[in-house]
Amino acid sequence: MGKDIEYFDATPDRRLLVDIGAANYTVPQAIAELVANCMDAKVDIDEFQVAPIEIEILVADESVAIIDNGQGMTRAILGEAMRLSALMDAVTGNTRVRKGMYGLGMKAACASLGMLWEITSRPDNDDNEYVVEVDLEAWLKNANRTDWKMGVEKRKFNPKTSPLGSRDHGTAVVVKRLRETFTIPTAVTELLGMAYKPHLESGDKIVVNGFEVNAKHYDLIDGSKIPINLPIGEAFVTGWVGIDKKTHNDGNYGINIYREKQLVDAWNKDFIRAHLMSSRVVGEIELPFVNANFHKNGLNKGTPEWKTVKAAMTELLKPAVKASGDMAKNKKDPTRGAKALAGLQAAYGAITSCFPPDYNPNGDIPSEGLKPITVPNPLAHGTLGDLQIENAIYTLSSRLEDLEDEILPWDYIFDEPTKDLQIIINTQSRVYQYSTDQLLVSIFAMSEVLIGFIMKYHGYSYEKAKENRDNWLHSSLALRVQVGAGARNVK
Repeated sequence: MGKDIEYFDATPDRRLLVDIGAANYTVPQAIAELVANCMDAKVDIDEFQVAPIEIEILVADESVAIIDNGQGMTRAILGEAMRLSALMDAVTGNTRVRKGMYGLGMKAACASLGMLWEITSRPDNDDNEYVVEVDLEAWLKNANRTDWKMGVEKRKFNPKTSPLGSRDHGTAVVVKRLRETFTIPTAVTELLGMAYKPHLESGDKIVVNGFEVNAKHYDLIDGSKIPINLPIGEAFVTGWVGIDKKTHNDGNYGINIYREKQLVDAWNKDFIRAHLMSSRVVGEIELPFVNANFHKNGLNKGTPEWKTVKAAMTELLKPAVKASGDMAKNKKDPTRGAKALAGLQAAYGAITSCFPPDYNPNGDIPSEGLKPITVPNPLAHGTLGDLQIENAIYTLSSRLEDLEDEILPWDYIFDEPTKDLQIIINTQSRVYQYSTDQLLVSIFAMSEVLIGFIMKYHGYSYEKAKENRDNWLHSSLALRVQVGAGARNVK
């Protein structure tokens, strides 16, 4: 006996197109989601390259417009783009990885912005443009609640009347009858500068009300930026972590997580303790193998991949978390920041030198002066040499640092396990402010420290410690003569 089955139409009520506007997007987030579609529409240069894209955003009292010079859409493709959950790669034949994953981003973003949309698109080498107008109020008045057909109008392209202006190709999304009056484009600019930082740094351009969006800038402590290249199975988590110059009680710390160059999780704190002591830890990672959630404002954190990434990143960031905490402790110690940084660099296998990136042992040091840098090999990049006392060999180096006490000309840090002795030159002191030869200052600072250091760690008498110091000083000054004086402008 067969089953008694009656089939019913599962087409959703037309109301759904309105309801997806309750997607919890803020105005800047909705605009950012529409920008994602623009980024996916870049024009191919060849099989391996795409051209940079330019996106213009106009935010006004009564409308929001997002206009790009991307590929544009034919009438058929634009019609397909209006379907909910459309698999656009199957329609267009695209093989590149796209930001759009669910086929809902454009519709949800438009619906969250306003009740009237006009989408205009023009492919390259087409004399026409194709237009869809969606009036959600009229849409709901249709008696047939399962009728989802939308008309795509073909118009002769006219740069004087088209929202595309003089662009040869591209798409314009204009939303009116806004749900929320929004006249603060700065909030849009700031979000886009962070959300699409990798795109802006690689040549793509976004302009909001005539002002170009700049990539997010971090104010890091010199020498604290550590690259990340973390293997997870056959894939890699790439990016960097650094230490901010200030603590944050505004929540703007942690790791910004990107997927295909779009921010999907801002200031993530799953890898660190959410606490003021950790609030200097900032960074960015690209995480292509963990999917974002529906709204692309978080990740699918129930997957085995995410759990593996979380465990590995938590372990990797422990030295950065410790450095952040150390900088907040013992505020009476003016060298606490330098000590924390030295610990961070030791943990990640780096050391800071006061020599410039283009330092050449056989040439002159540039006249613009010495700046702290991070280098992987301390013996090859202008350290202050080695000092051997009995069987112990000490690596000597120096670094510039803003210490809180301007009277203190310098201090030092000694890492006993690695036998690294580092001089910290106080850039706030008069010794630094009025010096014209920074290398010589570093040498004399080290020479002052060495006598007490040798007496303390080897129990030498003053005379014997001074003898060892004098031998090192003689060799160091000979090296200075070879490389030339490190000139810097007198302040």
